[in-house]
Amino acid sequence: MRRPLYLTAAFVAVTFLFASLVHAQTLEDIIAINLKSKGGLDKIRATSTVRMTGEMSGKDMNGADMKATMTTLAKRPNLMRREATVGGQLMVNAFDGKSLWRSMGTMPPQEAPASQAAYAMQDAEFDSVFVDYKDKGHKIELVGKETLADKPVYHLKVTKKGGPPQDYYLDAETGLETQISTATVDPRGGTVRSVAEFSDYRDVDGRMVPFTIRQRVNGNVVASTTLSKVEFNVPIEDSIFKMPSK
Repeated sequence: MRRPLYLTAAFVAVTFLFASLVHAQTLEDIIAINLKSKGGLDKIRATSTVRMTGEMSGKDMNGADMKATMTTLAKRPNLMRREATVGGQLMVNAFDGKSLWRSMGTMPPQEAPASQAAYAMQDAEFDSVFVDYKDKGHKIELVGKETLADKPVYHLKVTKKGGPPQDYYLDAETGLETQISTATVDPRGGTVRSVAEFSDYRDVDGRMVPFTIRQRVNGNVVASTTLSKVEFNVPIEDSIFKMPSK
């Protein structure tokens, strides 16, 4: 007996939908959705600088509440400078592509140990980890689809070349990062879990950018950043990333 035409059409539609859902769960498709939400590869590769300004709140080394105005500058391929003004004092952390250095108030700048500079090189990488990740030697695995804060997310295991594994949780609809979790071992042998949470995504020149970033360490909120402005392709001289003479 021949199947009625409307049943055949419905069967084809359901089959196509099921195949699309399965296909959408592949790693490369999830990464493609993420990059599309950030403007697409052409726009990403055409971006050479970014300047972000806003406010940060958290705890100082003594556990006291702290508020600061902050500016982050980044330039391709891996130049980075973070400035924070706390109580009238300017604190700077910067990476010039090879060396990491810091300065605080009127104290002379100091170069950080080489081991810290190695981590800074990864942190300062201008492009998202998902851009050309295979060519860079990074490893990414799809763990599966899960629920985080009552929302469906894709869980990816990301291991940057030479770095510790990280758990990325991407919104199932937009592909954008909602949380990045990293576990490291402290000098006493304990495990430290650092979590960055991203929210309040806004469109900036066709790129979705999180305007609120909250950082947790072992479950405790240690810092929260709220951006007020994000600018792409602004003129930034390389010299601003270099450590000034003492």
